Amino acid sequence: MALIIPDDTEEDWACKAYGIVDWHTSTLVDMLQHRAKLSPSMVLYTLLDGDCNPVDHLTSVQLDDNAATIAAGLLHFGKKGDRVLLLCDNDLNYISAFFGCIYAGMIPASGVHIDVMRSDERFEMVANDAQPRLIIGPRKILADYKAVHKDLDCKPIWVSLEVLLNAKNKIAIKGDNQGVAFIQYTSGTTKNTRGIELTHRNLIFNLRHQAKSYEYLDEDYSGLSWLPLAHDMGLIGCVLLAIGTGGRCTLLPPKYFIEKPVRWLKALTKYKVSMSGGPTFAYNLCTREVTEEEMQELDLSHWELALNGADTAQADIMQRFCKKFADVGFRARHLVFGYGLAEATLTVTRTKRRVSPKFRSFSRSALMAGFAWPSTNKFDRRELISCGTSLEDQKVAIVDPESRKAVRSGRVGEIWISGPSIAKGYFQRPELTEEVFHAKIVGQDENYLRTGDLGFLLDNNLFFSGRMSNVIVLRGKTYDPDDVSGALEAACSDIRPNATAFFLANPEDFASITVIIELVKKPLNSYEEIAEKAYEVITKTYDIWPKMIVLTRPGGVLKTPSGKAQIARTRKALHENALPVIQKFEYEVPDLPPPLSREEALIEVEKWIAEETKDWDEDVKELTREKLVNREVDSELLLNLRRAFEHHFHIQIDPSEFMVACQDYKDLCNLLAGQISVSA
Repeated sequence: MALIIPDDTEEDWACKAYGIVDWHTSTLVDMLQHRAKLSPSMVLYTLLDGDCNPVDHLTSVQLDDNAATIAAGLLHFGKKGDRVLLLCDNDLNYISAFFGCIYAGMIPASGVHIDVMRSDERFEMVANDAQPRLIIGPRKILADYKAVHKDLDCKPIWVSLEVLLNAKNKIAIKGDNQGVAFIQYTSGTTKNTRGIELTHRNLIFNLRHQAKSYEYLDEDYSGLSWLPLAHDMGLIGCVLLAIGTGGRCTLLPPKYFIEKPVRWLKALTKYKVSMSGGPTFAYNLCTREVTEEEMQELDLSHWELALNGADTAQADIMQRFCKKFADVGFRARHLVFGYGLAEATLTVTRTKRRVSPKFRSFSRSALMAGFAWPSTNKFDRRELISCGTSLEDQKVAIVDPESRKAVRSGRVGEIWISGPSIAKGYFQRPELTEEVFHAKIVGQDENYLRTGDLGFLLDNNLFFSGRMSNVIVLRGKTYDPDDVSGALEAACSDIRPNATAFFLANPEDFASITVIIELVKKPLNSYEEIAEKAYEVITKTYDIWPKMIVLTRPGGVLKTPSGKAQIARTRKALHENALPVIQKFEYEVPDLPPPLSREEALIEVEKWIAEETKDWDEDVKELTREKLVNREVDSELLLNLRRAFEHHFHIQIDPSEFMVACQDYKDLCNLLAGQISVSA
């Protein structure tokens, strides 16, 4: 029986009538206890092995009992409000340990992935930041980590789950709806990991509205996840969602998926799961690595919600996935795209269930200039996918990050969000919390979360177009590394999926573009041919010239535990000769004129306008609003002037802004100069 979720207008009545947890007042303790009382013998979680066979399970009443026992044990070593670092594998221990902390009124810190590369480094980073009173996990894992990390500054108490599960008593502290439930450490895509304080209110609101958007209101939810439990999408979007919807969740440890991607699809087939997902690279791995022989064993017709919401969803990859697996029952309408981030609990926007995704072609050059215009040229095309509309009771705005003014539909800007899902802030970072979580749009009093992501709205649908900290701005154009990576992967099958990095090797030198490319184990082409192909794609598609292309073995592009490229860490590792480099190719960069100052740009613009309009009957210097209104100046000539300027200077201009500026010669010159000056 699924958890019935009422409309807000029915909230109080429905909660009294059905005993449903209310996001306004309830906590995660209420949510699990409600599930244990309603469906005590229901199997919430089933753990699979590498052959996709069940090896362990956990019912709702067992989880409730484990949590209450662990909570009593924890309170022998600490007190309510203490922080506890979770150090568990991707199995059912993680879930019991997490809820044990919640039941004890302690604050678990989630974010350490023990079975990924450089896990020791991440463990120290999280432990030094969270300063936990306790570190808990299975005895074997604790022993291994404690032997290496004896001198942590916080001097934690290491307590095994075996000891905690032997506690004589049981306890469950409800907690405060607006208090911190746990600290989720970010994946560290663009910067060092940070702890995000999520409240019970944040979590139950987001879970409730996720369920509503998926239409899991009065039917059973069946999910399958291979995502790390220490990651927000794995923990909140799979583990907690199962309790919130009254459904079942099957867990395939991430290592089994990475070793052999077809295991994910085999598990979906075997257990007839309706909901599962992951980042774009997961779909790409399946498309490239699942063989025709393996396809014969698959049936994906039950997979009604194939989620994609952890990174840039590259349209060509998703379209190839749909085409390859169409013969085994997969349909494009099964895809559900979304946008989310840990700072907003998890989900921000979501496309509709059973509706084919919106693949839209935009002008790549226009996007780089900040405008979402349709593509009219197959050589200037970037395909994006709608991330859907906002969850109810939340707002998504697109804002100019410098002026902090909202921009209109179709303009690219920073994505800002407000609503009950927005986390309390960053752990022990008050100044950064104020800057990121309490931003205000000019003319509004409401607080917004600054995501640091770029995007735009069309028909209330959000389109994600890049991360501000990763993009490179060259001569007024914004280049998104994810877009460059997608173009390279599509052009050469010897490039590993989700395994390229594009950045300035020297932030002070705008001609120092470096491209790192991981190759498959046995490339079909020579290294020289691969580098030549990559160079051709970058120069012809983007009109930029890399100074160096670096080919590496697997592991050359450093990634987060969820598989997203870490540009800053990769750049640093390259400088320190810490990457598995195969070969480097260096190139001569053409001598490009330096960027113009505002004054130089004005001079250049006035000279260009004079030359371009020398045959006009009307002197453009005498341009006024009255002449435009009275049609003394041909507006078609002005449109031609804009097009000629765009063609000459290789930029894009908003037509409406151009026509407003055309009411005065000085304003027109200032607008055009702003497009080609260093401040553009």
